[in-house]
Amino acid sequence: MGRPPLPVGTPGKARFQRVGPRRVRARAKYRDQDGEVREISRYGATQAEAERRLKEAIRDRAGPPTNGEITADTRLRQAAPQWWAEIEESGTLTAQTREIYERTMTRIVKSLGGLQMRELTVPKCDRFIKAVRESHGPGAARTTKNVLSLMLAMAVRHGALDTNPVRDVAKVSKGRKAKPRALTVEEQDSLLAKVGADEEARERDLPDLVEFLDGTGMRIGEALAIRADVVDLEAGVVEVCGTVVRLKGRGACLQLHAKTEAGWRVIALPPHLVELCRRRIAMARPDDDRSITVIDEDGQESQRPAREVGLVFPGLFGGVRDPSNANRDMTRVLARLDEAAFDWVTTHTFRKTVATRLDDAGLSARAIADHLGHAKPSMTQDVYMGRNVASAEAAEILGKAPP
Repeated sequence: MGRPPLPVGTPGKARFQRVGPRRVRARAKYRDQDGEVREISRYGATQAEAERRLKEAIRDRAGPPTNGEITADTRLRQAAPQWWAEIEESGTLTAQTREIYERTMTRIVKSLGGLQMRELTVPKCDRFIKAVRESHGPGAARTTKNVLSLMLAMAVRHGALDTNPVRDVAKVSKGRKAKPRALTVEEQDSLLAKVGADEEARERDLPDLVEFLDGTGMRIGEALAIRADVVDLEAGVVEVCGTVVRLKGRGACLQLHAKTEAGWRVIALPPHLVELCRRRIAMARPDDDRSITVIDEDGQESQRPAREVGLVFPGLFGGVRDPSNANRDMTRVLARLDEAAFDWVTTHTFRKTVATRLDDAGLSARAIADHLGHAKPSMTQDVYMGRNVASAEAAEILGKAPP
């Protein structure tokens, strides 16, 4: 009966040979992941040094995962494609989140990809995430921590790690939290009047958009995703059920589901905004025959005629308006009109302003959270104050006589 073969992934006995005055060769047979036995050899000035280098070579010998297997010897760059395949298969990420995760995974693999699972310790992960915060900011660091944790959670499921080291890294600090700032009533009236009277603002189609944000407190992406078929002019309500996202290589796209589950809601419109929507829906646009990218609730993309989609706040040429461009247009106009008074204002300022007005009027934190599309009232109170169908009382508070 012959000698049993070496188990896969294990070496045989090390042998040593002096090949020079200060040169020792260490070698051993090793059975690779494919079942083939190969000889590994390393050199050193002493037997001990040659043996150490041989052991390191054996430790680093593991090949890429086979049949989905991830071991303690698997390098992170080898496991990353399998993790990404799991993410794609789950279908739980929006197109924009998927793009962010893919970009973050690339950053992680670039920095840590050569490390084996056994080498991904708490100190290594902690230093890496702190370096990301230093170079890219706390937001990128939090995303990186989340993605790395998900990747290593898969390694735990495969038995390559006993515990997820990312769980014990330091919390990513956000720095000093800025106090929520809302427009005062005087600032609000002045801003609306100045934007409404400005020629450049009208050329960039800003007055109606600013007035809509001021009267609803919607996120800019939500407002730009409003279509004619989600506005009930007779009932005076709008269904918030989409947003605008920017995707690499495709530009601004219309996503037919809200940013979050709590983001879906129906809110009552103040009378002046009902008339604003009525007027804009009736507007004729010469470029409505162009196509726009639409992402449905299942994440499937399609091209649809802009005329069929019926955006209430389209881009200047009839397509989907980019939220970042809209915010930049507004801040540029406000800086020119009155930089001293409005240099801090962004499209998000109107959410804080609406939250503050509703709070001052005595609405509950739950009612305000429903209006803004927050799952937790604490988010509204902590970030915005300076159930899926929101209170009509909010529309009365935010209403104003039409000009």
